[in-house]
Amino acid sequence: MRIIKSVAALALLGWTSMASAHFVWLEPAGDSKVRAYFGEWADDQREKVDGFLGKVITEPKVNGKATKPAGKGADYFEFDARADARLGQAVLFKETLVDYNARLGRQDTKGELPLEIVPTAAGSNTFVLTFEGKPLAKTEVTVFGPPKWLKQYHTDEAGKFTIETPWSGQYVLEAGHGVEKTGEHDGKPFKKVRYVTTLTFEQAK
Repeated sequence: MRIIKSVAALALLGWTSMASAHFVWLEPAGDSKVRAYFGEWADDQREKVDGFLGKVITEPKVNGKATKPAGKGADYFEFDARADARLGQAVLFKETLVDYNARLGRQDTKGELPLEIVPTAAGSNTFVLTFEGKPLAKTEVTVFGPPKWLKQYHTDEAGKFTIETPWSGQYVLEAGHGVEKTGEHDGKPFKKVRYVTTLTFEQAK
């Protein structure tokens, strides 16, 4: 077994592992603000602003526009936005460009993000997963909900799936999609793109 002695190498190992393990999600902060987190919702793991979160959320677009945070906490960035709010942020991990997409709310039935989970009707438990505006069939979607419960679903041929929401509280839906695509990000080359998307909403009692 090769032992990694370099602190920098260890940091890089931890940094690149974020690409496959973590996602970005949004939570409401009052009526006119949202908070962006990076980590594992089900494990209550939220990366810090002075750690991985600060490395991921660097040039976010909120509702399609480049936006600077209106505030921040130890483990979140805060933005002026209302539901249905959307955030996009691309990050280069070695030779893979990871495009993080996050949405808060399930009222709007239109998709605007590259990869998005869109309700078929306002407040519906039936959704369609879209990639570049088209339904994405036979793709796994993970649903996280209270009390730290999770269940996997798969989209049908039309990109649709229907979930269960047996408890009141916050739910986070997450899906990913990879494509072989070359290009450059901030002057550095990549060989493939991994899209990761989340949708957060509150289920009323």
